[in-house]
Amino acid sequence: DKSKCPAWDPNCGCHGPIMTRGMVAWAGGGGGPDFFIDSYKRPAEWWENQHTVWGTIHDPESFAILDQIFELPVHKGGMTMLKDKLHFHPSII
Repeated sequence: DKSKCPAWDPNCGCHGPIMTRGMVAWAGGGGGPDFFIDSYKRPAEWWENQHTVWGTIHDPESFAILDQIFELPVHKGGMTMLKDKLHFHPSII
């Protein structure tokens, strides 16, 4: 939906859908590139379509790991970040 493209990128065909739980997206605008995983139980309509979705968590085992990650200590600012680095190795299936 290009109607929600930002003024600086009026033809933003790269932006994704409304994010739902388990979608993985690029978080631009910071010192990144960074990414985040949507963990909300309902669609994140307040984000509109401003994030480029490049992956999805599908299986119950991965969601269980995600839930464990969200129990780790965090610090809050403009965004909530883990206090300690988390090392992982994603795979393409």
